[in-house]
Amino acid sequence: MNETTVSHYFDAQANAYSVEVDIDEMETVPLVDECIDDRCTEGDRLLEIGCGNGQLLEYVLEYTDVTDAVGIDVSTEMLPDPHDDVRAQYLHASATDLPLPFERESFDFVVLSDVLHHLVGPTRSESKRRAQAALVEATNLLRPDGYLIVKEIYYESPLGPDSLTSHLIFFGLKHGSRLVSRIERQALPGLLVSFYTRDELLALLRQSGAKPIRWSLESGPDGSTLQHLLTGESGCIRLYARKTTRDERRTEHR
Repeated sequence: MNETTVSHYFDAQANAYSVEVDIDEMETVPLVDECIDDRCTEGDRLLEIGCGNGQLLEYVLEYTDVTDAVGIDVSTEMLPDPHDDVRAQYLHASATDLPLPFERESFDFVVLSDVLHHLVGPTRSESKRRAQAALVEATNLLRPDGYLIVKEIYYESPLGPDSLTSHLIFFGLKHGSRLVSRIERQALPGLLVSFYTRDELLALLRQSGAKPIRWSLESGPDGSTLQHLLTGESGCIRLYARKTTRDERRTEHR
């Protein structure tokens, strides 16, 4: 799936994906509460890849010690209006158009929230390669001991081994959504996605040069019949990882 297709999709669906909530009314933001708030210090910089309408960034700048925040998104329609009263910097850029326009090791936190499953290629393997490349780039942008934060949909399927299941899910969703959508409104065909298991996501983080330090899970809402059959248990996973130092990487490879 090329970048233009993804950009046009999110431009058209901006209202569906962007839920406007005043940050003063946001009682809790798990990504902030579980990692950023306790670990940030004054002067820290944060990048969000796939920032949408920027609510996370504006919340972080208002309620934590992070003092500089930057967000990028593939959709110009989802980004905040430049004339709005915003504190973060927003750029039109894609997670797949690498390298990103930032200096290496220039951020203390990098966040990807519901991004990886949208980095889809013609095959499951290519999709996974794109997700891995995005995480490697994110880790490269972190300063030593910086934090990589990932929120994603995860699944644990009853269909069989992960290596087989991942391909069945990818191609099942790819080719089955249009058929199911004829009889089930909640399965209306949209942008092709590529989901991962918890173990796959943890492995992708480690391979990017980040060391997982904790994660939390939430059960997701019931999906379509097709999705339930293919993915079984699924929900939201929030993963927190620290960029490993060169000495740590040398020790791990001994």
